[in-house]
Amino acid sequence: MSFNDTLLQLRLIARKKGKYVMSKLFDDYLTGHIDKKRTISCLLCGSESNITKEHVLPKWVFENDPKRTFTTDVNQLPQKYIATTLPMCSTCNTEILNTLELYIQRTISEADLKTKYYSSENWDNIIRWLETIDFKFQLMDITTKFRAHKEAGYVPFLADFSIAEMRDFSIRTIQSKARLSLKRISTKDKSKRANSLIVGTTKVKTFNYFHKSGQFIHLEIPKYNKVFFYFFEREFEDDEDIETEVMNIIKSVYEKDKQSELNT
Repeated sequence: MSFNDTLLQLRLIARKKGKYVMSKLFDDYLTGHIDKKRTISCLLCGSESNITKEHVLPKWVFENDPKRTFTTDVNQLPQKYIATTLPMCSTCNTEILNTLELYIQRTISEADLKTKYYSSENWDNIIRWLETIDFKFQLMDITTKFRAHKEAGYVPFLADFSIAEMRDFSIRTIQSKARLSLKRISTKDKSKRANSLIVGTTKVKTFNYFHKSGQFIHLEIPKYNKVFFYFFEREFEDDEDIETEVMNIIKSVYEKDKQSELNT
């Protein structure tokens, strides 16, 4: 199957299977009985056969380092990237998502932004990849229980709520955000999203990531000397506007991280 055929297959799955998958997801983790017995199925196509573990972030992004973690904003607890996975069937995992990830890895590793920029096709596919990551993180937030908080510890009456519920509080909001994220994956034309992505080079030595579901994602990949920042919904008229907004967000995030380190 060609790469374009793989993208077509991804869009078709999102369009044809999405309604069923979302309905089952919400019933299993948000609206169904708390003691309901769940049948593990692929969170992309709904298949119950040949279930594998799909990493939310590809292992090559965080250099397959088992010690690298991110902090969940809701409970302030660290979580290992290597252990952050979702159930996906072998077809969706290996044949579709892995194909997209390998394409992106090759694209960003081969590009020398000092001499040659990305083609419009590559640009669109980077957007597709980042939108897929957002979708997977939203699935993770819905399927992961709150359990405890870094400072408050185990809170019995909150423990079984999902991370998504503790962040948004509204079931309708969670459902709307997840459906919108899936819709992005099903959309072929990314031309209107081109000005919402900014790409550059980085001199940092450590992989960096932060993300706000449905709003933006920041990925800094020192292995390939690349940094990406993408807004899932916002559009900008020119490069100066998006660059200003990106720098404001990065500054705010790093100041919060610094303050958090001082408080620990």
